Amino acid sequence: MKRVENEIYIYSATVPSVDMASFRDLGLSSYEEKVYRTLLERGAATAEELSAESDVPMGRIYDVLNGLESRDLVRCNRESHPRVYAPIDSETAIDRLLRERKRDLEVERTRYENAAAELRSQVGGQQPVDGRFWETRTRDTETAFIHGQIERFAGATDEVLIVGDTALANQFRNAAPAVRNWIESIRESTVRVRILLSDELSGGRDRLVELVHGDEKPTPIETRVHPSVAANFDLIDRDELYLYVTDPFTQRGPLGTVRITESNLIEALEDEFDERWQEAETIQDGA
Repeated sequence: MKRVENEIYIYSATVPSVDMASFRDLGLSSYEEKVYRTLLERGAATAEELSAESDVPMGRIYDVLNGLESRDLVRCNRESHPRVYAPIDSETAIDRLLRERKRDLEVERTRYENAAAELRSQVGGQQPVDGRFWETRTRDTETAFIHGQIERFAGATDEVLIVGDTALANQFRNAAPAVRNWIESIRESTVRVRILLSDELSGGRDRLVELVHGDEKPTPIETRVHPSVAANFDLIDRDELYLYVTDPFTQRGPLGTVRITESNLIEALEDEFDERWQEAETIQDGA
């Protein structure tokens, strides 16, 4: 029987290399590091000796030594001929370089902070045109959004514009108590509220009209109807536009709402609103 020798398999794993720290990490150039390390290894030396041992060209050696001397990492004996250069101890050198690096980083940090502050002053809180979309197709999401929207109306400081047809009316009638509370809260307010509705909602036939104008108390809200209203949006204080996206399969409510802060679009819609407002028919209290 033939004997089979045991076989030993040796697998060599590749060990990932670890980048060693260098004086370049603390701000020295490659030539400066070569010269300083050479000085640490051999002690004081002339420029010619350092050029030969550090592989720094003779045409560059004096610039390198002057740079190290200006940073107090090398001392030069100017009375000797030729001049002799000696290193300070490595611990002191590292501490000095680290302090320099920290100062540089602090300067950079300040520069970045100033740049960020300048950008904020230029663009403010400007958001993309499609900054946020709320899905409001289900009862829960619709209720959460409309209550949140009424809270945003309540936080207005100048004006609230509301434009809508039956889809918007359905949303507000589902939050009747919150709508009543909001109307009550603005009776003594200087905030102007204007609602422009489709003429399908006029004549007291709609719950939203009844909510706004059915009370015996004079309402602080101006409401008008216009036959061209076929979309829904809210505009708060001329800088927050909430555009309702129509659900293609139902007229009971919108699919969702997009928050827009793009000033040109807001100005255009506000101009359109004012034109239609002048042409629209006023709904009186007690309708």
